[in-house]
Amino acid sequence: MKQILTYTIIFKKLQLTLNAEIAFNVEIKSLDKNLSLLNYMKINHQYEQYMEVKCTVKKVNLKYEEKIRKLNIVLSDGKTKKIAGFALFDMSVALNLNMRQKEYSINLIQCPDTKAFIEFTLLINSLDFLYNNNDIDSMTSRALSQNESEELRKLKQENVQLENELNKVKQDLQIVEAQYQFLGRQYKQLQLQLEDKTTENSDLQYQVQQLCNLNSVCIEKIKQFEKLLSNQEQQKQK
Repeated sequence: MKQILTYTIIFKKLQLTLNAEIAFNVEIKSLDKNLSLLNYMKINHQYEQYMEVKCTVKKVNLKYEEKIRKLNIVLSDGKTKKIAGFALFDMSVALNLNMRQKEYSINLIQCPDTKAFIEFTLLINSLDFLYNNNDIDSMTSRALSQNESEELRKLKQENVQLENELNKVKQDLQIVEAQYQFLGRQYKQLQLQLEDKTTENSDLQYQVQQLCNLNSVCIEKIKQFEKLLSNQEQQKQK
């Protein structure tokens, strides 16, 4: 039976060497339409851009079938757009390992820079069953043949709802944790920048003091020289 998988991509970095400064976007197909990150970004910078995506997956013999997803890298100079390569990853790997989160660093395919790669985090949000008419008829027939009570069916429906709510809470928690980690990294970077500024200020103060000392020495030498010239003039006059 097919299921609808909802997942979040946390884009982190695109490493790509180009001759010009240009922005880029990331596109991926979600069910029957293309989705993209809303904001164009600069190349070779660290980011935390979130994008929620949906796709269908199928489980056969207790194992999810291969599900390849394609991330397109779209360059833009403000007037034109151009595909600069793409990355492929298999959704079934995380699902079959029962992983809620997986880190990726993938080389780009068909990219002018053969060493280009992207980094992102995959968060598994929820899995919802996708029913068609045949599935519903089959399930109804089995329920009638087994004399399943209305109360039991309601309990199963409530259980599914509770599981979906639990998955949503876990999803929100994972996103909050990812944002907390990102803010923590930003705070550490600001601390390092402050320490660098403090060290730079101390160095400048030391240099100013050295210049003041040198100035004092120069003034003293000038006075000695002037005194020497004065003595010489007096000697000549005698």
